[in-house]
Amino acid sequence: MKNRYQFSMLLRYVGRRKWAVLAVLLASLIMCACEIAAPYLVGRAVDRIIGPGQVDFAGVGQIIGLLAVLYLLDCLFVYLINLLSNIVANHIVADIRKDAFAALSKMPLRYYDTTPHGDIISRFINDCEAIADGLLQSVAVLFSGVITIISTAVIMFCLNVIVTLTVIASTSLTFVVAFFVTRNNNKHFQAQQKVLGALNGTAEEMIGYCKTVKSQTAEQEAFARFDWLNAELYVEGQRAQFAGSLTNPTTRFVNNFAYILIGVVGGIFGGLTAGTVSSFIIYANQFAKPFNEITNLATQILSAYAAFGRVLAVISGRPENTQGERPQQLAHIGRLSIEDVSFSYNKKRPLIEHFSLDVAPGSKIAIVGPTGAGKTTLINLLMRFYDVDDGRILLDGVDIKTLNRDVLRREFAMVLQESWLFAGTVWENIAYSRPDATREEIVAAAKAAHAHSFIMQLENGYDTVLTDGDDLSAGQRQLLTIARAMLRPASIIILDEATSSVDTLTEQRINKGFSNILKGKTAFIIAHRLSTILDADLIVVMRDGKIAETGTHAQLLQKNGVYAELYNSQFKVS
Repeated sequence: MKNRYQFSMLLRYVGRRKWAVLAVLLASLIMCACEIAAPYLVGRAVDRIIGPGQVDFAGVGQIIGLLAVLYLLDCLFVYLINLLSNIVANHIVADIRKDAFAALSKMPLRYYDTTPHGDIISRFINDCEAIADGLLQSVAVLFSGVITIISTAVIMFCLNVIVTLTVIASTSLTFVVAFFVTRNNNKHFQAQQKVLGALNGTAEEMIGYCKTVKSQTAEQEAFARFDWLNAELYVEGQRAQFAGSLTNPTTRFVNNFAYILIGVVGGIFGGLTAGTVSSFIIYANQFAKPFNEITNLATQILSAYAAFGRVLAVISGRPENTQGERPQQLAHIGRLSIEDVSFSYNKKRPLIEHFSLDVAPGSKIAIVGPTGAGKTTLINLLMRFYDVDDGRILLDGVDIKTLNRDVLRREFAMVLQESWLFAGTVWENIAYSRPDATREEIVAAAKAAHAHSFIMQLENGYDTVLTDGDDLSAGQRQLLTIARAMLRPASIIILDEATSSVDTLTEQRINKGFSNILKGKTAFIIAHRLSTILDADLIVVMRDGKIAETGTHAQLLQKNGVYAELYNSQFKVS
């Protein structure tokens, strides 16, 4: 059932390029007509050379002229078939990549949390390349091959039925041998692509976190894991290639045996002339050629089919649930009500249980607690990266589970601990949160975030091209992400450990940016540095997924509970 679905999806992608496919079919028809006519003329020429009497030079010369025209046309249409096959294959792979990327954009956050990023990248690069190579070869071979088989069989039947049946019987043996050899090959290619994805994942992790690897002097361990996977890939690749390489020599042996049969049956029992036997040998070669080419390309085709299965798993993945969502507009007030919410990533291990909180518009809410208390999980629920298991969350009086995710997320602006910048200009990075922003609005947001001064000191100011932000300090990158958040017309701001990776002086500059961004907006601040949340309207202390304490800084210190313990652990003098 799985293979049937996979094959039907592949046909659907091929069908999107039906006009190009039809052009390949037409070119294949003309090419096959040339290739079918040529052996017949060769046979007639042979008969005029070794027939009774003198050699018919005039007749042979005319046939040679016709053969020259046919072979030139054949070369032209072979070129056209290869060109059109390239166009078809590349467009089909482009469609597959486009659909896979669109599917990824709709995947829930859980998919990215549970799937190695290197494996996802491998599906886009290695698997799609394997599909392109397989399609490029198979489109031309399959189209021209089917036409060649049918037309050659018809011509041979017209020449001699008995010899034709001999050719078909021997070629059928070729097909049977190839079928048994390649029947179980697909599992080897699937295993090969799977290990390749794991290898890419390991390489991506090692390159992305090379500082951690080096600082922990874990190069040998990283290399050992890579070496083990690389050896696994070698073994799986060897199995796949060996299984695929068996088909060609076995089918060629059967084909050579067929040529002997043609000479014996045609010459002794069929009473054919030398020219007709010559034509038959050429036709037999043409008839078997598609089978040989397909078995020759079995390795590539099976590899492409296995790769398509991996990419199709992304395309067919379960997107975020949009059932019941409404694209309604909100009041942009910023009132949040969390009512008896429970959630867990793993049903066997509860995380947040019966959590309730009412947030007034414009409030500054700080969320603190030990690692694993559920702070970031709460933010994931507010943004609907995950949906609650029980209870509900209301935004401006509307259950967020009934809201379109795009509408909901436009109400939020986030500044995360990791200040992500992409390869582009400074103003493009700031405008990422609002692409339609004017240059004046971008500059105003940068000034409000206290980023304008250092931007103007860059080589080309706002037009300076960043290379993933590596040419800026951690504090400068963070200020740009604050400017990006300020540009977004959101009613709620989320600051998730936004200053944990910078020094105290940089933190003071960033806090000045925060003071502007938070004016008149509801704010959720997740912080380990308690010095940054002393002026919060409400501090929510979480422990084991539940609210342990709530209150202002002064109130919580008076309670001398969990918060006081956390605060004193940071500020006590030894």
